[in-house]
Amino acid sequence: MKNIIQILILAVILFSCNKEKNTQTISSVQKNIIDIKSLKYFEVGYQDKFEILPPLEFSEITKDEYDNLKSTSNSITNSPLPIKDNNYLLEINNKILKLKTEENVAKEGENKYEYLGFYPTLNIYAFSANSSRDNLGFSELELINKFDFSAYRIISVGDDKVEKPIISPQTKYLVYRYNYVYETNKSFLGVLKINDDKTFTEHRSFSSNNFNIAETIWLGDDYVGIKTTYDKGKTYKYHKANLAVNENNKPDTFKGNYSVYIETEATTTGMASISYSFKIQGNEAILETNTYHEPIRCNGKYLIKSNNNILELYYNDEEIDCKADSPAFYIKKEGGKYFIKGIGGEATFNEWILLERKDN
Repeated sequence: MKNIIQILILAVILFSCNKEKNTQTISSVQKNIIDIKSLKYFEVGYQDKFEILPPLEFSEITKDEYDNLKSTSNSITNSPLPIKDNNYLLEINNKILKLKTEENVAKEGENKYEYLGFYPTLNIYAFSANSSRDNLGFSELELINKFDFSAYRIISVGDDKVEKPIISPQTKYLVYRYNYVYETNKSFLGVLKINDDKTFTEHRSFSSNNFNIAETIWLGDDYVGIKTTYDKGKTYKYHKANLAVNENNKPDTFKGNYSVYIETEATTTGMASISYSFKIQGNEAILETNTYHEPIRCNGKYLIKSNNNILELYYNDEEIDCKADSPAFYIKKEGGKYFIKGIGGEATFNEWILLERKDN
C-alpha cells in the first residue's frame, strides 16, 4: 500500500512538471512571429561620405606600446541564440524574429544568416547576411537592435562584408576594417560615431595600398590602433591614430567673407561673367553667385576639408548634379593673400585667382 501511494505522488509531480513545461512552450509559441522584412533598415559606411571627412593619420608605434595600451572593454560576446528548425529565434519587443541559419534552405538571392555575437553596451546582435546569385556569393554585416525593430547595414567598400566592429571603451565610436579580396595589400578602416540615440554616422576613415590590416583595437577612447602586414603575416607593424582633427589643419584661419569676379567668354551682347561670394565659418562654406550669360548652379552649402593647408570645398546641398567625389574649389593662403582655384571657364578653371577677403 505504501509503495502504491509513493507511485501516485510521483505521478502527480511528473504530471505537474510536464504541464508547466508545456505551458512555457505554448507561451513562447504564442508570441507573434516576424521575419526580416519587419525590420526598419538603415545603411551607413558609404565611401563618398567618408571621403569628404578628414582622413585618419597613422603613425608607427612599438609592439610594446600597442600591447600595453590595448583596451579590452566593450567586447562582443558569444551569447548563444535559440535555434529551431534551422532558424535563429530573436526575441525583440515581445515578438520573435526568425532568421534562416546557414543550414537552412534559401532561394537564390535570399539571405541566410551567420550569428557573429552580441554587443551588451549597445544591445545589438551582429550577423553576417549571406546570399548567392548567379553562382556568386555575397555577404553584408548587419546590426540588429534587441529592443526595437531597427537594423543597421554597414556598407562594405569591396565584395565581402566588413569585419566585426569594435566599440570604443566609452561607447563613443565603432571601428571596423576591410581587406580587399582580389587586391594585394589594399585595406580600409572606417570609424562610425555612436550618437546619443544609438544611431551611427560616418566619422573618419583610412585607406592603404601598402598593407593589410590584421587587427584593429582601441588605445583608449580617442586613439585607434592597427596591426598591419604586407607579407601575409610573416612580419607585422603597429600604428596608432588620433580621432580628433589636427588643430593645425582646422580652417579657422580662413573664417570670413570672400568674393571674386571672373569673365568667362565673349557673347554677342557682352562678356559673360560670374561673381562668386563665399562665407566660410568652421567646416562649412556658403556660396552665392551672380552671373551674366552664365547659368546659376551649385549655390549653397559646401563641406570643407583641409589638406596641407589648402581648403578643399565639396558641394553638400540639394542639387544632385553638383555632388562629386572631388572638390569643386580649392582655397589657399600665400604671402598674406588668399587665392581660389576652380572658378570660371576653361581659361581660368585650373588657375589660382586672387580672392578679396572681408573679415566678419
